[in-house]
Amino acid sequence: MNFEQLLKTCYDDAVRFARGLTGSKENGDDLLQEALVRAWRAFPRLKDQERFKSWLLKIISNTHRSMLKIWWMRRIIRLEDAPDIPYTEGLPYEEKELVRLALRGVPKAQREALVLFEVLGMSVAEVAEHQKVSQSAVKSRLARGRTRLRERYEALNKTEAYHEANDVRTV
Repeated sequence: MNFEQLLKTCYDDAVRFARGLTGSKENGDDLLQEALVRAWRAFPRLKDQERFKSWLLKIISNTHRSMLKIWWMRRIIRLEDAPDIPYTEGLPYEEKELVRLALRGVPKAQREALVLFEVLGMSVAEVAEHQKVSQSAVKSRLARGRTRLRERYEALNKTEAYHEANDVRTV
């Protein structure tokens, strides 16, 4: 199969992964575009097309690391941008927003493991291979990431409830 055909099989996951890593639709789309250019250029060197999705997600991760350095130096990262991870099932919009905001407070390695495992449905073994760590390290990252996500979610939810109850508007 060619690059475009293989990309069609995992494009939605790649979009969600990129947006999940960056925390915003715009930055995620920029990340994905850059990663796809890199992947397209490297595609002739891909030996096992069965591993295309894993290979592409790794390129997205590596591109994200590179872009973070650039974004940080230019101070383009705007924390007030809400992430927009397209997913049609699950929580109502308001709760998804709180989860997205809470996810920002999870350390990067844990956040990446959570997105790969919970959002993209990868196995612990696949996440371990992707992150180049042991399966027990992934399990630890998932457990700690879930705990941190829950703590952040509850804190944000209380703040949101307080603002709604007292009709407080933030600028």
